[in-house]
Amino acid sequence: MQKVTVFFLFFILCFSSFSQIGGDNTFGFVNLNTSPRAIALGGYLHSVIDSDVNNGVYNPALINSSMLDNLSLNYTNYYTDIFYGDASYCFSLGGQNFISSIKFIDYGQFQETNSLGDYIGSFTAGEYMLSLGSSKVIDSLLHVGLNTKIAYSSMYDLSSVALFVDFGVTYLHENRDLTASFIVKNLGYQVTQYYDGNNESLPFEISLGVSNKLAHMPLRWHLTLQHIETPHLSIDNPIVAYVNNDNVIAHIFRHVVLGAEFIVHKNVSLLFGYNNKTRYEMIIEDRKGLVGFSTGFSVQIKRFSFYYSRNSHHLSGPINTFGLITNLKK
Repeated sequence: MQKVTVFFLFFILCFSSFSQIGGDNTFGFVNLNTSPRAIALGGYLHSVIDSDVNNGVYNPALINSSMLDNLSLNYTNYYTDIFYGDASYCFSLGGQNFISSIKFIDYGQFQETNSLGDYIGSFTAGEYMLSLGSSKVIDSLLHVGLNTKIAYSSMYDLSSVALFVDFGVTYLHENRDLTASFIVKNLGYQVTQYYDGNNESLPFEISLGVSNKLAHMPLRWHLTLQHIETPHLSIDNPIVAYVNNDNVIAHIFRHVVLGAEFIVHKNVSLLFGYNNKTRYEMIIEDRKGLVGFSTGFSVQIKRFSFYYSRNSHHLSGPINTFGLITNLKK
């Protein structure tokens, strides 16, 4: 266990120099969380070992036998005519459990004009990603997982291909139903560039999450520290004048994501989340609203599990996400 701890400390120090914040990289769509359950919990779901295939897509260390033969379909109605989603499936090969997933985002249709503004046609833009992940149980308490991904981006007559690797470690304390996970996401390389010789940054992230089911209450809480590779998640936002960028406490809380699952029934759950970074970056000072807050629910009917989330990402309107999970062999 000491060797594992030393390895991770070394890993963080090696890659801290590559840290970026949002808006400074390409292939940002790979960080879009397509799981309604995770979105409703603030955008992160690191540390729950159950049959939800989406958990294994995000954190490969969570892949387990209860996910076998489960198919997951997710769809998000984004702003204007943009939409994205994914399809994931868990299978076994040679006694090893795998999750394969395809994610996409469609930016809609655009009008093409010449220099005089005359309409000459239309074009579309989109990005796609294929992934394959698996996990291994070191002992009954420690799980490790690896996820490999290839992404393709097509923007009019420009295109790019990138390779990514996710690495996750999950520790399970069975007696207290406490789970903690450490994830390194999107460690990658841009194989082909939009313009030859112009290598761009990729959306690398390190995060840490903890989850616990209370013993005498129907409640599971989630705490996530996002982008811990970037100590100061600050942006120049003159609209949010009341935030003191030199405040250490403000910098710390910008990493915090909170979530709660209220288990109303064994087949029904209510979901709530809060992402402090999203609220800081996206609010308008005199009309804060519920920006950064999210909610949703899950319902299981026989072999079908339905998920819905509503995320207040910006005052202009919430984002709705729908999900379905079913077992193909039941």
